[in-house]
Amino acid sequence: MATPLDDGSWEIRGHRVTFPVRIRDAGAACATYVVRADRARTLLSGTGLEPVSVAGRTLLFLALIDYRVNDLGVYREVATALPVRHRGRRGLHILQLPVTEEFTMQAGRALWGLPKWLARADLTVSGRHGTCRLDARTPDGPAEPVLTAAVSTLPVRFPFPVRAAVTAFAPRDGDVLASPVRARVRGVRIGARASLRLTGPHPMAAQLRALGLPRRPLLTTTIDHVAFDMDPAGS
Repeated sequence: MATPLDDGSWEIRGHRVTFPVRIRDAGAACATYVVRADRARTLLSGTGLEPVSVAGRTLLFLALIDYRVNDLGVYREVATALPVRHRGRRGLHILQLPVTEEFTMQAGRALWGLPKWLARADLTVSGRHGTCRLDARTPDGPAEPVLTAAVSTLPVRFPFPVRAAVTAFAPRDGDVLASPVRARVRGVRIGARASLRLTGPHPMAAQLRALGLPRRPLLTTTIDHVAFDMDPAGS
Protein backbone atom coordinates (compact mmCIF):
# COMPACT_ATOMS: atom_id res chain seq x y z
CA MET A 1 0.00 0.00 0.00
CA ALA A 2 1.46 3.38 -1.08
CA THR A 3 -0.10 6.61 0.21
CA PRO A 4 0.94 10.19 -0.70
CA LEU A 5 1.29 12.52 2.30
CA ASP A 6 0.58 16.25 2.52
CA ASP A 7 4.28 17.21 2.76
CA GLY A 8 5.17 15.53 -0.55
CA SER A 9 6.53 12.35 1.00
CA TRP A 10 4.94 8.90 0.73
CA GLU A 11 4.05 6.16 3.16
CA ILE A 12 4.77 2.73 1.72
CA ARG A 13 4.10 -0.39 3.76
CA GLY A 14 4.41 1.60 6.97
CA HIS A 15 7.64 3.38 5.99
CA ARG A 16 7.93 7.07 5.09
CA VAL A 17 9.84 7.83 1.88
CA THR A 18 11.09 11.38 1.24
CA PHE A 19 12.67 13.01 -1.82
CA PRO A 20 15.16 12.87 -3.26
CA VAL A 21 15.34 9.11 -2.86
CA ARG A 22 19.02 8.29 -2.46
CA ILE A 23 20.85 5.21 -3.63
CA ARG A 24 24.16 5.44 -1.81
CA ASP A 25 26.00 2.35 -3.04
CA ALA A 26 25.36 -0.21 -5.76
CA GLY A 27 27.38 -2.29 -8.19
CA ALA A 28 26.33 -2.54 -11.82
CA ALA A 29 27.08 -4.34 -15.07
CA CYS A 30 25.57 -3.41 -18.42
CA ALA A 31 25.54 -4.76 -21.97
CA THR A 32 24.57 -2.36 -24.77
CA TYR A 33 23.16 -3.80 -28.01
CA VAL A 34 22.41 -2.20 -31.38
CA VAL A 35 18.88 -3.05 -32.55
CA ARG A 36 16.52 -2.01 -35.33
CA ALA A 37 14.62 1.18 -34.54
CA ASP A 38 11.41 -0.07 -36.18
CA ARG A 39 11.32 -3.02 -33.80
CA ALA A 40 11.86 -0.72 -30.82
CA ARG A 41 9.12 1.57 -32.14
CA THR A 42 6.69 -1.36 -32.15
CA LEU A 43 7.35 -1.97 -28.44
CA LEU A 44 6.76 1.73 -27.73
CA SER A 45 3.45 1.86 -29.60
CA GLY A 46 0.82 3.80 -27.65
CA THR A 47 3.25 5.23 -25.08
CA GLY A 48 3.83 8.65 -26.68
CA LEU A 49 7.56 7.88 -26.81
CA GLU A 50 9.80 7.62 -29.87
CA PRO A 51 13.13 5.77 -30.01
CA VAL A 52 16.25 7.87 -30.45
CA SER A 53 17.82 6.41 -33.59
CA VAL A 54 20.57 6.87 -36.15
CA ALA A 55 20.37 5.30 -39.61
CA GLY A 56 17.46 3.11 -38.54
CA ARG A 57 19.24 1.74 -35.47
CA THR A 58 18.85 2.36 -31.75
CA LEU A 59 20.26 0.91 -28.52
CA LEU A 60 19.01 -1.60 -25.98
CA PHE A 61 20.56 -1.55 -22.52
CA LEU A 62 20.55 -4.67 -20.33
CA ALA A 63 21.67 -3.81 -16.80
CA LEU A 64 22.37 -5.99 -13.76
CA ILE A 65 22.33 -4.00 -10.50
CA ASP A 66 23.14 -5.01 -6.93
CA TYR A 67 21.75 -2.37 -4.51
CA ARG A 68 23.75 -2.46 -1.29
CA VAL A 69 22.95 0.81 0.55
CA ASN A 70 19.67 2.37 -0.49
CA ASP A 71 16.65 4.28 0.84
CA LEU A 72 14.49 1.51 -0.64
CA GLY A 73 16.38 -1.36 0.98
CA VAL A 74 18.86 -4.01 -0.16
CA TYR A 75 17.82 -5.81 -3.33
CA ARG A 76 18.85 -6.88 -6.81
CA GLU A 77 17.44 -5.71 -10.10
CA VAL A 78 17.61 -6.39 -13.84
CA ALA A 79 16.62 -3.65 -16.28
CA THR A 80 16.05 -3.38 -20.00
CA ALA A 81 15.82 0.16 -21.40
CA LEU A 82 15.70 2.13 -24.64
CA PRO A 83 16.84 5.72 -25.34
CA VAL A 84 13.71 7.70 -26.18
CA ARG A 85 12.43 11.15 -27.05
CA HIS A 86 9.29 12.82 -25.66
CA ARG A 87 8.16 16.34 -26.56
CA GLY A 88 11.67 17.41 -27.46
CA ARG A 89 13.29 15.88 -24.38
CA ARG A 90 15.53 12.83 -24.40
CA GLY A 91 15.90 10.17 -21.75
CA LEU A 92 15.44 6.47 -21.04
CA HIS A 93 12.33 4.33 -21.06
CA ILE A 94 12.58 1.19 -18.96
CA LEU A 95 10.83 -1.72 -20.64
CA GLN A 96 11.17 -4.29 -17.86
CA LEU A 97 12.39 -3.94 -14.28
CA PRO A 98 12.27 -7.16 -12.24
CA VAL A 99 13.33 -6.73 -8.60
CA THR A 100 13.85 -9.15 -5.73
CA GLU A 101 11.96 -7.31 -2.94
CA GLU A 102 8.33 -6.24 -2.64
CA PHE A 103 8.98 -2.88 -0.92
CA THR A 104 11.02 -1.47 -3.79
CA MET A 105 8.51 -2.90 -6.27
CA GLN A 106 5.66 -0.97 -4.65
CA ALA A 107 7.76 2.19 -4.26
CA GLY A 108 8.96 2.16 -7.87
CA ARG A 109 5.47 1.70 -9.23
CA ALA A 110 3.88 4.37 -7.02
CA LEU A 111 6.56 7.07 -7.07
CA TRP A 112 7.80 6.93 -10.67
CA GLY A 113 5.52 4.59 -12.61
CA LEU A 114 8.35 2.12 -13.13
CA PRO A 115 7.42 -1.36 -14.45
CA LYS A 116 8.77 -3.28 -11.46
CA TRP A 117 7.73 -6.88 -10.83
CA LEU A 118 8.91 -9.56 -8.43
CA ALA A 119 11.61 -11.98 -9.48
CA ARG A 120 14.33 -14.25 -8.18
CA ALA A 121 17.75 -13.10 -9.31
CA ASP A 122 20.94 -15.04 -8.65
CA LEU A 123 22.95 -11.91 -9.45
CA THR A 124 26.58 -11.01 -8.81
CA VAL A 125 28.58 -7.93 -9.80
CA SER A 126 32.25 -8.13 -8.86
CA GLY A 127 35.20 -6.40 -10.48
CA ARG A 128 35.10 -6.82 -14.23
CA HIS A 129 32.31 -9.44 -14.23
CA GLY A 130 28.55 -9.47 -13.81
CA THR A 131 26.32 -12.56 -13.94
CA CYS A 132 22.63 -13.23 -13.44
CA ARG A 133 20.06 -15.98 -13.62
CA LEU A 134 16.60 -14.41 -13.58
CA ASP A 135 13.33 -16.21 -12.80
CA ALA A 136 9.89 -14.63 -12.46
CA ARG A 137 8.05 -15.39 -9.24
CA THR A 138 4.64 -17.00 -9.62
CA PRO A 139 1.83 -17.03 -7.03
CA ASP A 140 1.59 -20.83 -7.19
CA GLY A 141 4.04 -23.34 -8.50
CA PRO A 142 7.69 -23.06 -9.52
CA ALA A 143 9.40 -19.87 -10.65
CA GLU A 144 9.28 -19.16 -14.40
CA PRO A 145 12.70 -18.95 -16.09
CA VAL A 146 13.41 -15.72 -17.98
CA LEU A 147 17.10 -15.37 -18.86
CA THR A 148 20.71 -15.95 -17.92
CA ALA A 149 23.33 -13.30 -18.64
CA ALA A 150 27.05 -12.73 -18.18
CA VAL A 151 28.94 -9.50 -18.78
CA SER A 152 32.71 -8.96 -18.72
CA THR A 153 35.02 -6.03 -19.37
CA LEU A 154 38.70 -5.26 -19.64
CA PRO A 155 40.53 -5.05 -16.28
CA VAL A 156 41.59 -1.39 -16.53
CA ARG A 157 39.40 1.06 -14.59
CA PHE A 158 38.82 4.71 -15.41
CA PRO A 159 40.99 6.67 -12.93
CA PHE A 160 38.34 9.31 -12.22
CA PRO A 161 34.70 9.44 -11.07
CA VAL A 162 31.94 10.28 -13.53
CA ARG A 163 28.78 12.33 -13.03
CA ALA A 164 25.74 12.05 -15.26
CA ALA A 165 22.10 13.11 -15.39
CA VAL A 166 19.24 11.38 -17.19
CA THR A 167 15.45 11.51 -17.25
CA ALA A 168 13.45 8.30 -16.85
CA PHE A 169 10.20 8.38 -18.87
CA ALA A 170 7.31 6.16 -17.78
CA PRO A 171 3.84 6.13 -19.42
CA ARG A 172 0.97 6.04 -16.91
CA ASP A 173 -2.76 6.69 -17.24
CA GLY A 174 -2.46 8.38 -20.63
CA ASP A 175 0.38 10.64 -19.52
CA VAL A 176 4.17 10.28 -19.47
CA LEU A 177 5.93 10.69 -16.12
CA ALA A 178 9.41 12.23 -16.23
CA SER A 179 11.75 11.48 -13.30
CA PRO A 180 15.13 13.25 -13.09
CA VAL A 181 18.07 11.09 -11.96
CA ARG A 182 21.50 12.44 -10.95
CA ALA A 183 24.21 9.77 -10.81
CA ARG A 184 27.79 9.53 -9.57
CA VAL A 185 29.90 6.52 -10.53
CA ARG A 186 33.45 5.35 -10.00
CA GLY A 187 35.43 2.24 -10.82
CA VAL A 188 34.21 2.10 -14.43
CA ARG A 189 35.53 -0.55 -16.81
CA ILE A 190 34.53 -1.12 -20.43
CA GLY A 191 34.72 -4.02 -22.85
CA ALA A 192 32.65 -5.83 -25.47
CA ARG A 193 31.96 -9.37 -24.18
CA ALA A 194 28.59 -10.64 -23.00
CA SER A 195 26.39 -13.69 -23.27
CA LEU A 196 22.60 -13.74 -23.04
CA ARG A 197 20.32 -16.76 -23.10
CA LEU A 198 16.54 -16.33 -23.08
CA THR A 199 15.18 -19.32 -21.23
CA GLY A 200 11.39 -19.12 -21.34
CA PRO A 201 8.22 -17.55 -22.82
CA HIS A 202 7.97 -14.80 -20.18
CA PRO A 203 7.03 -11.33 -21.60
CA MET A 204 10.50 -9.95 -20.81
CA ALA A 205 12.15 -12.71 -22.83
CA ALA A 206 9.56 -12.24 -25.59
CA GLN A 207 10.37 -8.52 -25.82
CA LEU A 208 14.08 -9.21 -26.15
CA ARG A 209 13.41 -11.80 -28.86
CA ALA A 210 11.21 -9.30 -30.71
CA LEU A 211 14.07 -6.79 -30.75
CA GLY A 212 16.35 -9.31 -32.48
CA LEU A 213 19.43 -8.74 -30.35
CA PRO A 214 22.74 -9.48 -32.08
CA ARG A 215 25.02 -12.11 -30.59
CA ARG A 216 27.67 -9.56 -29.62
CA PRO A 217 27.06 -6.31 -27.75
CA LEU A 218 28.37 -2.98 -28.93
CA LEU A 219 29.76 -2.25 -25.45
CA THR A 220 29.88 -3.69 -21.96
CA THR A 221 30.41 -1.79 -18.73
CA THR A 222 31.01 -2.73 -15.11
CA ILE A 223 30.91 -0.19 -12.29
CA ASP A 224 32.26 -0.76 -8.79
CA HIS A 225 30.24 2.03 -7.16
CA VAL A 226 27.02 3.67 -8.32
CA ALA A 227 25.20 6.36 -6.34
CA PHE A 228 22.25 8.40 -7.51
CA ASP A 229 19.43 10.66 -6.38
CA MET A 230 15.94 10.36 -7.86
CA ASP A 231 13.48 13.26 -7.69
CA PRO A 232 9.66 13.07 -7.77
CA ALA A 233 8.07 12.29 -11.10
CA GLY A 234 6.56 15.14 -13.10
CA SER A 235 4.78 15.29 -16.42
